[in-house]
Amino acid sequence: MNDSMLDIYIYENEQLLEKFESLLIICEKNKTFSAEQVADIFRFLHTIKGSSAMMNFDNIANLSHALEDLFDFLREHDTRKNDFKKIIDLSFMTLDIIKTEMAKLQSGGESDTDVTKIVDSIKTFHEKLTHRKTPPAPQQDESEDLMDELFDDSENSGNEGSCYKAHIFFQDNCKMENVRALGIIKSLDKMYSKIATVPKDLLHDDSNDEIVLNGFKMYIQSDKPQDELLKKIQETFFVDKLEFEEIEKEDEEASKVFSKKVKKVNKKGVNAAMKTLESSNKIKQNFMSVSLDKLDKLLDIVGEIVITESTVTRNPEILNLSIDSFDKSSRQLHKLTDELQDIVMSIRMIPVSAIFHKMERIVRDMAGKVDKQANLVIIGEDTELDKNVLDHLSDPLMHIIRNAMDHGLEPAKERIKKGKDETGKIILEARNTGGDVLITISDDGRGLDKDKIIEKGIKKGLIKKPKNEVTDKEAYSLIFAPGFSMKEQVTEFSGRGVGMDVAMKNIGKIGGSVSVNSTPDKGMSVQIRIPLTLAIIDGMQVAVGKASYIIPLLTIKESFKPNKKDVFQDTQGNEMIHIRGNCYPVVRLHKAFGIETQTTNFEDGIIVIIEAESQTYCLFVDRLVGEQQTVIKPMPEYILKTLGDAKSIAGCTILGDGSISLILDINGILW
Repeated sequence: MNDSMLDIYIYENEQLLEKFESLLIICEKNKTFSAEQVADIFRFLHTIKGSSAMMNFDNIANLSHALEDLFDFLREHDTRKNDFKKIIDLSFMTLDIIKTEMAKLQSGGESDTDVTKIVDSIKTFHEKLTHRKTPPAPQQDESEDLMDELFDDSENSGNEGSCYKAHIFFQDNCKMENVRALGIIKSLDKMYSKIATVPKDLLHDDSNDEIVLNGFKMYIQSDKPQDELLKKIQETFFVDKLEFEEIEKEDEEASKVFSKKVKKVNKKGVNAAMKTLESSNKIKQNFMSVSLDKLDKLLDIVGEIVITESTVTRNPEILNLSIDSFDKSSRQLHKLTDELQDIVMSIRMIPVSAIFHKMERIVRDMAGKVDKQANLVIIGEDTELDKNVLDHLSDPLMHIIRNAMDHGLEPAKERIKKGKDETGKIILEARNTGGDVLITISDDGRGLDKDKIIEKGIKKGLIKKPKNEVTDKEAYSLIFAPGFSMKEQVTEFSGRGVGMDVAMKNIGKIGGSVSVNSTPDKGMSVQIRIPLTLAIIDGMQVAVGKASYIIPLLTIKESFKPNKKDVFQDTQGNEMIHIRGNCYPVVRLHKAFGIETQTTNFEDGIIVIIEAESQTYCLFVDRLVGEQQTVIKPMPEYILKTLGDAKSIAGCTILGDGSISLILDINGILW
């Protein structure tokens, strides 16, 4: 099988499955299917069935075909309310099986699940609905507004002008052939006294397939010259073949078509359809699919350009020279490099809605299993993140939301006793804050019990200080500790102390930080602060002896010259510093990495306050060199083997003079 075809198949069907899932969740909330939603689901299934059959994935094709037939029946018939739950359940089961098969294909496996049982269930239910006397779906007012007779005998006598027959074939894969046919009718407005089409209902979904196979026929009665009508039709885009001829008014085929009760779309309907077509054409022209591997390579090249530009403009042999032409050229080069970097970064940016809406399914499924009622509110879904960052964010969000459902939200009866709405609320919000993105997951549940968390932390040996000295931040951060759980019994969703630990590790991998706030019986919130991209970050270069390090700007709160009188030692001999009423631990970077330096007195160096995920601390360095745009490179294997578990190093970068600088992992440096 052609790998590129398989990639396209998986990509396109994953997009359809996401839309399908979102639509099902909306329908379940509304406890009904609208006519438009049924039509959309039918189209999704029809497309999945066709592409799967073409790729010889018969199980996916058969399954989607069975559900497609059911929704085809629903398009024409109303269903009773007690059928809704069954339809939703069958739809979600079908969706999950197809998603599982897609995952197998994506990982190089085969689509081999036996779908016979669920296909039989769908067909049995379909037959039950078919044989039951179900009243036809009532016509909605909106449909009546859009549809009326294609011609009105009260306005036209029907005997004016000559009769013509046009048989039109559109180009292959031009898409939306039925809407293009509507465009032809619109272009002939006021040029005919009678007009009829085959197929007669151009807005019906099946009409598009019919036009693709058999073309579009149009019977026109008009007093306009034949050449004028022909010219107007030929102006239509994507027409592959046009047969146009004058026929007798008594022509048997024309009389038969004209005598039928033919439907027409009024101007409102035609305009709406044409807007859809124009939008489709615009999207087709302005967007294309690109392999992520190619974007990764492009980003690597841009990173090398950034490094090379820095190497050229900061060459030690040139820095001491004053050359106007070089300075002007270097400024222009820097401007173009920045623009190139911004464009490449923007190409890789994807709205967080891609993963936010997946969380709706988690809330929906868990609500049924833990017997709780909950709504997920999404805010800021248009906020964009780098594709690689977004890929690492899905699992942490899933674990945090599952934790909110299982631990945070109370059952309906308990919420009512507390005077709360019986349906809990989980808010998932994303917003830009400068060079990073802040994602907040909050709920209106029980909140965290600080005392119980501290007691369990002491019991597990995670806290080694008196209970009254433990801050809220320190206590709440324990929920992310490996093996820590407030559940006494292991359940399907919690009790192992793994989920939140995994969430923290994945967020750490993308250079993010996590903080927790909670109010008893009001709920808790988890804030995740992450960089927009993993490839190029803004950092502060600091010097320690002859070595230099990069600290991500995102983590720096402030820097200053310390006063020796503010520094003291705690009872365990650790250095602390007193700053505006708060005490913070001090890490001497030269001691942490065993570097020789002449700057050992506090008055001679610089203190940099760092905000890590667990606590705030201070780094003592020799001096600040300046801000540095940093291209993150992975550590070479031979260095990692030498260093062992280098938790305090996030990567390395190449400086303008060609030297290598290590990038600090601020979450792993505080031992």
